[in-house]
Amino acid sequence: MSYAFRFVPKETALVGFFVIVGGILPYGSAYLLGQLVNLIVAGAKSGSYSGIWYLLAGYSIVGALPYILSNVRSYISRRRYLILSMETELDVLKRREEIDIARYEDPKFQDLIQRTFRNGTGPIYQLGDGQFDTAQALTSLIVGTVLAIHFNIFIYLVIIISATPSFFTDIKYASKMWGIWSKDSPEQRRVLDLRQHINYKIFLIETKLLQAGNKILSWMRKILSNFTDIQLNVEKKRLLHTSLADALNFLGFSFGLFLIVREVIAGQIQVGSLVYMMGTLSNVRNSIGSFLTNISRQYENHLIVQDIVEFMNTKSVIVEPKDPKILKLTSAPEIVFENVSFKYPHSENWSLRNFSATFKAGYKIGLVGNNGAGKTTLVKLLCRIYDPTEGKILINGIDLRDISTKEWWSFLGVMFQDYASYDFSVKEAIAIGRPDSALKLDQVKTAAEISQAHTFIEEWKDTYNEQLGVEFGGKEPSKGQRQKLSIAKILYRNAPVMILDEPTASVDAESEAKIFDSLEKLSESTTALLISHDFSTILQCNHIFVLENGKLIEEGSHKELTKLKGKYAELFNLQAERFKKRG
Repeated sequence: MSYAFRFVPKETALVGFFVIVGGILPYGSAYLLGQLVNLIVAGAKSGSYSGIWYLLAGYSIVGALPYILSNVRSYISRRRYLILSMETELDVLKRREEIDIARYEDPKFQDLIQRTFRNGTGPIYQLGDGQFDTAQALTSLIVGTVLAIHFNIFIYLVIIISATPSFFTDIKYASKMWGIWSKDSPEQRRVLDLRQHINYKIFLIETKLLQAGNKILSWMRKILSNFTDIQLNVEKKRLLHTSLADALNFLGFSFGLFLIVREVIAGQIQVGSLVYMMGTLSNVRNSIGSFLTNISRQYENHLIVQDIVEFMNTKSVIVEPKDPKILKLTSAPEIVFENVSFKYPHSENWSLRNFSATFKAGYKIGLVGNNGAGKTTLVKLLCRIYDPTEGKILINGIDLRDISTKEWWSFLGVMFQDYASYDFSVKEAIAIGRPDSALKLDQVKTAAEISQAHTFIEEWKDTYNEQLGVEFGGKEPSKGQRQKLSIAKILYRNAPVMILDEPTASVDAESEAKIFDSLEKLSESTTALLISHDFSTILQCNHIFVLENGKLIEEGSHKELTKLKGKYAELFNLQAERFKKRG
């Protein structure tokens, strides 16, 4: 409800008003009908029907009001839903963007996401609407209780007691169903992972060519069938217990009607009063059922929304400094790793151990090592996706943990192997590299020229205004072209520290040579960290660090390292020999 009053306060207040009125009107209608019947019966005996037309008009108006108010409420509720759904969706997405990357690599957090968003943000609206339905049922129950007790408190208690088993049954099975979802979150994530191999084009192409569709579907069927069987077993038990509870509820209500009708037969109450009492007790019974059902549904939605609340309140792994030190970089900083070690959460193995190195300002730094050597971990620490388990990283002598991540990231231009592509116009897809400032077309073109993207962009009809993505009626760049656009995006960012992880893996050899020639000529105001298995790109770096099993084993220039005849020379010679054989 806090979301509702935050984003749509007027509409929420109006719906609340209609809820209260809607809970009272049925009793007014029942009362007027009872009086009308009494007047007709009395008039049939006396021949006088004085005031009957006014009473009939009143009954008609009160009977029509719920329908009119319902239509108005439907419009306001629809308006409320549309605005609230938009604002809630954006608020949740904003929070998802704010939560740090390290948290997303936690399997338990992934389980929480699976439970939280399996139904989208729908449970938030359902919980809010359920609160209104509960309030209306409660209003109706309170009014009906006062009237019913005035008639016969014993009958009222019979109806109340006979309705409660349904409530406890619903609560019990709501908890069980949520428990199934909670327990099977990892398996649900597995289904989502398998589903993307059919839902998304890039995966679907490979699935088709490998003829793996049936295999993937069989894996999904196995997981989903098991999950469905568990739910169906619970639903069978729910059917039996709810049917018994509803039967008891019906018997209680029937017994109450029996007692009332007996009083009419005995001449203790009038026929119109019978109509009024039956209408009142029927409303009480309905309001009790509605109230208890809504409470049980609210409980089920509460369990789901509780996960959403837990997600929204998730704390970052990275702790921001309370009084951050300001860098205000105008040129490349000196970066120093002092005896840095790191192990991932829930892991016993060190991914990086006792790493000490200095990245001099304006240098082009190469990072070399086999897969699993610790290169990506080093980059994550430098980007402050994680903090070192031991040791520290200094930026111009300041501990990275004492610098705001927002400020530090503004000085970074990072391109990982798995980079994002943007199906915007070409100029916007490049200018997203610096989204906090106005698009500068001349700088967009300069970045595209360095990345060798300018050549193919100029061949397109609308050049830098060309829409990307065939799904949006635009051009579908090749993988190599997308990589060049992504490099341009990072160059446009014009950051003092540039990190490129296999930046030209999909780029042709001629373009690759031109790109690295341009990168080599970057001004000394930029420090570039290059990670690549291609030594033709690495050998141009000022200084190269060689990692193995998370440890720094060699460092120096290409010339110095080849003279050492160590790991670097071994890897370089292996690659050189491979090229000779191909030649």
